[in-house]
Amino acid sequence: MFPLFTLFLTVLSLKAFSSLVSATLVNVTVDDSQTNGVSVIQYTPTGVWNDGLHCDGCTAHPDPENTFDGTWHDSTHLAGAGEDGLNFATLEFQGVAIYVYCIIAHTSTSPDGNTDMTFSIDGNTVGSFSLAPTNQTTYDYNVLVYSSTDLSSSSHTFTLQNGRVGGAKSLVLLDYIVYT
Repeated sequence: MFPLFTLFLTVLSLKAFSSLVSATLVNVTVDDSQTNGVSVIQYTPTGVWNDGLHCDGCTAHPDPENTFDGTWHDSTHLAGAGEDGLNFATLEFQGVAIYVYCIIAHTSTSPDGNTDMTFSIDGNTVGSFSLAPTNQTTYDYNVLVYSSTDLSSSSHTFTLQNGRVGGAKSLVLLDYIVYT
């Protein structure tokens, strides 16, 4: 009878221990502006990124009602610009997946809806998103421009690059990023 009781206690202990060490994946949404009052996404160079909602000189004016927390960040890469003309949005996070959402403009003039982004994780290029303007005057919201679901469970640095050296003019309207 004693070995059966020992086996019972062992199984019970293993079951209790396994429930303590099991992890639940959680999605964390990072707004383009702030999360809990802290600016989490780093924008460089600082002078070329605008808080789109409060930007009087910006030509892109999406409807804040259709954006996450009513905000977005706006950046334009100028045609033919060199390396100094590139614009970056960087997020450091710990997780196994990332999803990047933007607003897409479709006009071909003011704002120029040409979109050309390159993405990197931990310094390695992992993807791109390009879309030529369609001459429509509408915006698309919550557009998933990049995702990765197979990251190692560790700290990562994600970078969105707007434009290419010597490339065409490019507009980015960054709304939010989700990581798991």
